[in-house]
Amino acid sequence: MANDLDFIDVVKRFGGFTAVRNLNLTIKQGEFFSFLGPSGCGKTTILRMISGFIEPSEGDIRLGPRSLAGLGPNVRPTALIFQNLALFPLMTVEQNIGFGLEVRGMPPAERRRKVDAMLDLIALPGYAKRRIDELSGGQKQRVAIARALAVEPEVLLLDEPLSALDLKLRQHMRAELRAIQQRTGVTFVYITHDQSEALAMSDRVAVMSQGCMEQVGVSAEIYNNPETAFVASFVGENNLFDGRIIAVGNGEAQIETAFGRLTGLNPRGVQAGEEALLFVRPERLRLQPPAGGFYNTIASTVVGEVFEGILVNISLANPTGAPVTLTMSNDGEVPQIREQSPIEVHFATADARILPRSITAHD
Repeated sequence: MANDLDFIDVVKRFGGFTAVRNLNLTIKQGEFFSFLGPSGCGKTTILRMISGFIEPSEGDIRLGPRSLAGLGPNVRPTALIFQNLALFPLMTVEQNIGFGLEVRGMPPAERRRKVDAMLDLIALPGYAKRRIDELSGGQKQRVAIARALAVEPEVLLLDEPLSALDLKLRQHMRAELRAIQQRTGVTFVYITHDQSEALAMSDRVAVMSQGCMEQVGVSAEIYNNPETAFVASFVGENNLFDGRIIAVGNGEAQIETAFGRLTGLNPRGVQAGEEALLFVRPERLRLQPPAGGFYNTIASTVVGEVFEGILVNISLANPTGAPVTLTMSNDGEVPQIREQSPIEVHFATADARILPRSITAHD
């Protein structure tokens, strides 16, 4: 039987507060799986339940055929990398990596061979005698990974391990982590509030909000086809148009907004008369109507422009005050657009999603 990690009706309460609600999920053996969400959404509580530092209030967590109930952190087939890495500063690199092996009673010669193999895995051969304070941030990250993998866990748990790194190093370490996971085949469970990390590295992502799993799927599904207003607003940037549904049919809906009537896909089946939200990504707005198919047009006024190197973000006036942004690639063809000038932007009906009202990241 595969060593899938199964959550069965898992609930975790702290007094009268419910941190995790009715979690049912299977993380497949060898999968890189991320829990994504804001602070306080329950993702770290899930990690602590997997590792054995806390037990579920209800339900069960199973690894393959085995329940993990009652197993302490020291005997679970898991390893945890903390946000602060928790490396031993007075030990060398090889002593840090070999610490868990020594605790388990592995003979010195075998331990050295294992440490050398781990150093090769993390591309740090020759660093065995280095002190931890002689390493860069990225090298420390890799040593923490090697120390965790040295004890051959069935599941490696990572609690926002890249959050303290600068942007370029973070992006580099994403690729490193993903490559190490693919080489070892160990199940990785990753906790983050950084959506770009989750989308870039994961086989699948679970988006969490207030203890509930809002959506789980591959990165493209989460980004392109959000199932709830929270997911649409939390993952990536989105333009939000608030209004009331005036017509439905053929998998689409029409919504009356401050910009007039707009049409989008209706995946959740909102009905005429309901209040709802239309979401469309800034990069899906166009200065020219999209070729073929049905599209929406918004007449507005330019209120600002932000240059970000590869992208140019143009802000539009919105009668409701909510921001509306058009994002264009800096491909040398971005037109000169003056502030306060009138503008029309367009987006395809197929690029807009109309979803029921719920808590959003902007509330």
